[in-house]
Amino acid sequence: MVIGTTLTALLSKIHFNAFAEETIASVLGKAPPSAEEEEGEFYSSLVVMVATGVWCFVLGNIVNSGDTKKSSQPAKDPAKEL
Repeated sequence: MVIGTTLTALLSKIHFNAFAEETIASVLGKAPPSAEEEEGEFYSSLVVMVATGVWCFVLGNIVNSGDTKKSSQPAKDPAKEL
């Protein structure tokens, strides 16, 4: 949550959403949106979602990777223990 909140505040402070809208409008050859139009945080939300998703994926893989050290004892066969 800290990463998402901090990134949202940072992107809002630098007006990332307005920059993204202007860039997309210039690439598509359309007129940039006017200041009268309702301003949202769609592109900022997408960036935050991707960043937190990648962070959770990396941490999930680290946690679930298990012990990478090899055991000095051979693995026991459960069928032989009966």
